[in-house]
Order: sequence, then C-alpha cells, then structure tokens
Amino acid sequence: MNGADRAGAVDLSIVIVNWNTAGLLADCLDSLPAACGDLACEVLVVDNASRDGSAAMVRNRFPGVTLLEGGGNLGFSRGNNLAFPRCRGAFVLLLNPDTVCPAGSLAGLVRFARGKARLGAAGPLLTDAAGRPTITWGWFPHPRHHWLGFLDPARRLRGGPWGARVVHVPARGEPSRVVDYVAGACLLAPREALAAVGPLDERFFMYFEETDWCLRARAAGLDVWYCADVEVVHLEGQSAATVSDFSLRQFQLSYRLFLRKHHGRGREFETRLAQFCEYGLKSLLRGAAALAGGTAATTNRALSRQYGDRARLQLSSRLDVNPPA
Repeated sequence: MNGADRAGAVDLSIVIVNWNTAGLLADCLDSLPAACGDLACEVLVVDNASRDGSAAMVRNRFPGVTLLEGGGNLGFSRGNNLAFPRCRGAFVLLLNPDTVCPAGSLAGLVRFARGKARLGAAGPLLTDAAGRPTITWGWFPHPRHHWLGFLDPARRLRGGPWGARVVHVPARGEPSRVVDYVAGACLLAPREALAAVGPLDERFFMYFEETDWCLRARAAGLDVWYCADVEVVHLEGQSAATVSDFSLRQFQLSYRLFLRKHHGRGREFETRLAQFCEYGLKSLLRGAAALAGGTAATTNRALSRQYGDRARLQLSSRLDVNPPA
C-alpha cells in the first residue's frame, strides 16, 4: 500500500484485529490510502475466526493487505501480538476495524510522532460519526475517580484532580499534551518503543491492555502524547442500552487484573467499593428520574439497569467471563 513492498522501507505498519465486523472493516480499509498520504505503509489484518465472511472479503477486495487468521477468537492483545513480528514499519499503528481515518490523518499523526523525543505512543482525537469528540485518553485508574463520581453523579466538576477520570472525552480546543494513556482504538508507537516495552499483556482479552502498555512505557521513561490536531472517527456504540453482558463483565475483569498487577489486591478491593457506591447511587438517581416520566424516561430506565448491573458486579469476588466464539 502507498509504495510499500516486502523489500522496501516502510514508514507505517497498520495492524487491525477483526472479529465479525466485515462491513466496518471494509470501510476502515477503504479510508487508509488517503489517510496515509505519501507514507509507505503496510496493512495487516488479524481475523479472529470471524463467521461473517471478513477473511474472504479482505482477500477479494484488498489483495494488498496481509491477512493473518488467528484460528479462534484470540482477543485484542493476542491478535496484535500475532502481527507485531511481521511489522516492518518505523511506526506501528493499532487500529480498530470500527474506525474511519480521514484523508491525511495518519500521515499527520506520524508527522506529529516524529517530532517527539522519547515517544512511547501517540493517539489522535477520536470522534463519533457526527464529529463529536468521544473517549480518547484517560488517567491511570485510581479509586478517587469513582469516589468523585459518587460525589458528582452529573460529572460537573472540572479541572485539576477533580476532573480526572479513567476515561476522558476531550473538549475541542484542548491542546496536545502528555497523558497517562491513549485509547487503543488508534494508538501509534515507534517500533523501537514496542521492542523496549514488549508486547501487549495477553491476560487482557479486551480492555485495559493499552492502559497497561502505556503504564509500562511511562515506567520505561517514554512519553504518551495526545495529538489534538489529528482526528479519527471511532464508530463504537456509545448507547448504554447496547452494552452487552460480556463487555460489561470483561471490562470489570480486566480492570481488576490491571489493579492487582500494578497495585495489589488492596487497591482492587478499594476500587470495587468505590465503584459500588458510585454506580449504586447513579442507578438510584436514574431510576428516580425514570419514574418521573418525560421524554428521557426510557433512557433513564436503561441507564439505571446498567449502573445497577455494574454495582452488583462489585459484590462478586470472582468473575467468570467466556469470550464469544
């Protein structure tokens, strides 16, 4: 793609891990040539045994893409790790299949990265299909994030430690800055940084793998940057009512793994307690709002159920999560 061949130099290796998102994946792949501009790029798609014809679609419509078939649902970390040894680019981009990259966006992100010394990773502003900013970066998890959520259910507190959250939706106009981590939906890393920090931790099937990797990069003395001047569309569903039980439980399982790995079981327990208080209160408030009726009653009922499910999960000391086949 864009002048890359198996013998020549490659500026950017793009790795996409796919599972049953053939239509979204096709749109993502279609957007890449214009997004890369004059960069010499290669694209590697890891298909986790999709049942929707994703692999055949890539072979037929995108013959220049390297297709790696995992043989099963490997998850995000194992899927990316499968591709990393095949990457030849000076930079490696982790990219979700449910993204669309505007013209020049990836070229701009690489240009930004080239200007940063001691770079571990960089990520663009992520937006939804309507161009509204969505979850892009965040702070490393801490119980205070949930205690603040308990004290401030509407999340009206802003600025300094009061505004810190595990996930952050940047406002337009927020400048580029060093952050704790950037979202794995579009994460660019120099290949040297990948070699120094190591592969993604495969114990994280989904969620927190990029947070863990960025924490390790920061510990190695590398910086993680949010690039405000580049935008990529991330089409992940944001409706609370569409969150699956698997996603909800997997998020909590990965969250606990991250906390135990880096801070011990005491921090895990404190965070579970803080989440129970935060989500329990939010469930009650949304339930009361639903009883009051109005045009938002359906949304409030759905959110009340979701927050209630999150609160109840904190009472379970063991979470059994079976990834879909």
